[in-house]
Amino acid sequence: MPRGDGSGRTIGWWASSALPGAIGMMHLHGDVESTFEGLSARIPPVGGTRLVDLEGIDDAVLARTGTESCLVMPHGGPRIRRLVTGLMEANGVQLVDASTVDAQTTWPEALDRVEATMLQALSMTESPRAIPLLLAQPRRHRSDGARPERGSPRQRTLDRLLVPPVVALAGVPNVGKSTLINRLAGRDVAITADLAGTTRDAVVARVVLDGLACEVVDLPGRREEGDEIERESIRLSERFIEEADLLVLVTDERDLNPEGLGRKPDLRVSNKADLRRGDPGDPGLGMSAMLGEGIEEFRIAVRRMLVPDEELDSEEPWLMQPASGGVPVQSPTME
Repeated sequence: MPRGDGSGRTIGWWASSALPGAIGMMHLHGDVESTFEGLSARIPPVGGTRLVDLEGIDDAVLARTGTESCLVMPHGGPRIRRLVTGLMEANGVQLVDASTVDAQTTWPEALDRVEATMLQALSMTESPRAIPLLLAQPRRHRSDGARPERGSPRQRTLDRLLVPPVVALAGVPNVGKSTLINRLAGRDVAITADLAGTTRDAVVARVVLDGLACEVVDLPGRREEGDEIERESIRLSERFIEEADLLVLVTDERDLNPEGLGRKPDLRVSNKADLRRGDPGDPGLGMSAMLGEGIEEFRIAVRRMLVPDEELDSEEPWLMQPASGGVPVQSPTME
């Protein structure tokens, strides 16, 4: 992804499609603190999320993924997208697109545009799995094989090596989601306690799962008897559930089939294996986030669902440019 260049500017790009959709997602990187100083919306602290009013344009979720990075998630209609783009530009954000940056200008040492594009993508990725694949692309593009198709399922899958996918952890309260995200991040990013409703806002962390950088979101536990603040947090979490590239349902022996998520989970995780007596019949992946058991298997399972082994092992060329046009690299066509 784009890096801050020390100039105090912020770069932004839409990771969601320009076509109408329920939720849009814009990535911001750089001096995000200054960007939001000119807005009535307060940016959350690192790891935090907040539902804010974007100057009357729309309610949006802000997710602070790092000191220099933030996700902005308004509704996905074309008009809202245009208005949010204008608002960000008015507050100093440089919106970038594939057509605006010439990779060969940035990388004059490259032999051709394909190699320049590879070097540009290599400087942006935070996914170690992307490195050998990117290094192989100049040779593959110069061969006489099939040309990559922009927007194809394979291209959209490999885009996740450049734009971290969103992984949402959902489930009932006190099931161990916060312990799981802390274990994955290797640090405390979420509060944990033996008390239902401890996590009352979504918590986000940038995590590398089996070589794939992901935005992992710990969503508030879902229960009907929560207070109004907790219910508002759950409404906020519905944005993440709808937009997540992968929805993980974390369960324990109390509740194997919680309802009301709005979509079918992509992966089921049966947590607290250290406390379980007998087999509860859950078909999901078993683990103990507290003890670290099954965590590596979880990392591998998530990465394989988002970027399967067969796509990493394929000899087909890759455009090295997200189909949405979000990452600022030039199209790697030969000239």
